[in-house]
Amino acid sequence: MAQATKPALQSEADEAVVVTAHGTYDSYVGTADDDTLTGTTKRDFIFGGDGDDILTGQGGDPNPFSNAQDRYNGGAGVDTLISHPAYYYGNTFVYTSVTDSYFDKQGSHSDLIKNFQSNDVLDLTALGLERVGNGHNGDLAVTYNADENVTYVRSLDINAEGQAFEVRLEGDHAAQLGTQNFALRYDLTAESNGREHHESEKQYVISGTDGDDFLIVPKSGNIVTGGGGADEMYSGDARNTFAFEHLTDSFVNDSSGHSSVDFIHDFQLGEGDLLDVSALGFTGLGDGYNGTLNYSYDSEAGYATAQSFEADEDGNRFVVHLTQYERYPLTGLQDMDRFTFAGDSAADRANQTLTGDNYRDEFTNSTAGGILVGGGDDDLLVGNTGVDTFRYVEKSDSFRGNSDFIKNFDATQDRIDVSALGYTGLGDGTDGTLKLIYDAATHRTYLKDYEADADGHRFEISIDKNVAKTFTADNLIVADANAAHIELVGLAPADLHPIG
Repeated sequence: MAQATKPALQSEADEAVVVTAHGTYDSYVGTADDDTLTGTTKRDFIFGGDGDDILTGQGGDPNPFSNAQDRYNGGAGVDTLISHPAYYYGNTFVYTSVTDSYFDKQGSHSDLIKNFQSNDVLDLTALGLERVGNGHNGDLAVTYNADENVTYVRSLDINAEGQAFEVRLEGDHAAQLGTQNFALRYDLTAESNGREHHESEKQYVISGTDGDDFLIVPKSGNIVTGGGGADEMYSGDARNTFAFEHLTDSFVNDSSGHSSVDFIHDFQLGEGDLLDVSALGFTGLGDGYNGTLNYSYDSEAGYATAQSFEADEDGNRFVVHLTQYERYPLTGLQDMDRFTFAGDSAADRANQTLTGDNYRDEFTNSTAGGILVGGGDDDLLVGNTGVDTFRYVEKSDSFRGNSDFIKNFDATQDRIDVSALGYTGLGDGTDGTLKLIYDAATHRTYLKDYEADADGHRFEISIDKNVAKTFTADNLIVADANAAHIELVGLAPADLHPIG
């Protein structure tokens, strides 16, 4: 049977359980000992590591059928995995090695899954197993033992060590278990049109070719590795992960001028889509140096770019483009939540961004605070209890007649960052200043520039209440009026705006 490395999220077992918040999900990584790990009422990735672990997921609260699909990987040992009801797509149980759950001539050494749901999925794609059958050549035999009240799901093909995969499901599932309960492999070929399974509601593990692939991703819960080439991929409805295993999966070479950059369309942060760059060693968002990625939106190009400015020994550096698609307002999420990074260090969310695009965005900041960058169009930006910073990168981000609306602005701590626009402070709205005005008729406070640009637009922001008396220069982050202009050479490309 095929073997695979552990998932990127599952680091080497440490002495203590590691819990990491990732915005749209939390991850739990166990130790080499016997661990008891209990997830939250939202989506969780739970990895047991070695030892005989007990992994418990939880349904949504108060609605147990909410979007709380968990992903379990028990690792080695005889683990107990406890499922729960989850809306529509169910939970996923991942096995990447026969030795994680198996039987041999000494008997059974397999995991027990309790409360297995009719819509739960077994991801055995790393083992080449994905369907019910006679137990041979990739098929799985399913039998129910009434004395034990256990359904056995097993391969009857023994490996060189005398082991064969097996997992036990508490209860009688023999009649109901079918193809719908297994993740499938979907390997693109040179002849693929990329649309073969895009309407499918099953979960897939998808691998691209070394060429320029086109792919419309199936609806939900898929893991996609595009491989080499400049791939063009359209995300499905929810919870799709785009994994990068090699830097050359998506890169540019500034010295040679060669580029092969993936483009992901309709990426949905709020629906749990992820970019997994953990295998490349990136640890977070930042300036694109020291193991970080720069994340920025290019309003002229119409897409966001995540990239490193550090090249490998061949001169290649990682770059990926994406367009964003959100049906609903985003609350408490940030750009960093788009990614699965290497390591488990928690970022300072108060200094992280959430970046919009050329269309109307509705963002509510997290309780930890953060930096909201609406981009173009009339965005609705809502503060929270933490320190909120509302950042403007271009004057076209908010102008009279199409201005942003900021709610819950707290003048005791929140800030508006216009330093990239060259404004130097409060004033009469001319000569690089912004005028602060309260309009009693609209019950809004405005920051206005009275000098129009070449297109006749005047920069303007509105705030949902009267803060004119409490708003001070400390609430405004401005450019240094005395700073000399210095052209930077050999750093980030001039047409991008690092905002990490």
